[in-house]
Amino acid sequence: MNNDIKKFNKFANLLADEARKISLKYFKKKIVVRNKLKEGFDPVTYADTKIQKNLNKLILKTYPNHSILGEEESFIKKNEFEWCIDPIDGTKSYIQGVPLWGTLISLSKNNKIILGLVDIPALDERYCGFNDIAFKVSKGRKKKLRVKKTKKLSDAILNTTSPYLFQSKKDQKFFKNLIKYVKTVRLGGDCYSYCLLADGHIDIVVESGLKPWDIRALEPIIKNAGGILETWEGNKIHNGGRIIATTSRELFKKASRKMK
Repeated sequence: MNNDIKKFNKFANLLADEARKISLKYFKKKIVVRNKLKEGFDPVTYADTKIQKNLNKLILKTYPNHSILGEEESFIKKNEFEWCIDPIDGTKSYIQGVPLWGTLISLSKNNKIILGLVDIPALDERYCGFNDIAFKVSKGRKKKLRVKKTKKLSDAILNTTSPYLFQSKKDQKFFKNLIKYVKTVRLGGDCYSYCLLADGHIDIVVESGLKPWDIRALEPIIKNAGGILETWEGNKIHNGGRIIATTSRELFKKASRKMK
């Protein structure tokens, strides 16, 4: 399995390289934006769909029997391996020129996530997790990831993309209660908030209504950096949902108790 996972990681990096070429080509350029929703705003760009199609093509060529779950296009097959792709996580940030968007790539085997990669092209940062390691590659330098040792809510820095994106008013209410007890809160960040937690800069990330492609890639990165990533109910994040990431089990329990 070790040799296989190394090959999968090399291939995932090839996918990320391909995605980066496309996303940077159109970043801060005029680009057509479509809205997926009749009510509200959920944007998708040519870059999103182009990345998805190119990555799917590479996966199907290299691993024709593997399943692919993608935000913009899927090829679901009965196979023990499934790739999960979010071509641009944070499309709103992308179209606004904010550099915190990223490409999320993960691989699951029999519904267990064995590899996660998050690429942040505009910052030239790439986060990887597999086996029991998690690391960041930035400007050619590799660094092992490790979460902070924060255990008190009163010392915790909390991030979320936006409570207005939460699945329900009830979830927003739970979040508003939690922020009374933490040191400080920052909004915005998309997938990058989870990377900052794995890299020892923040302590808690709380989200609601996430899809599998929004979160699967983060699990091996955060867990292998020593953190916790589960649903609000303490379950696995494989199918998305309401998500909490923290630096420790103790902090997870304290935060969860304030969200009930």
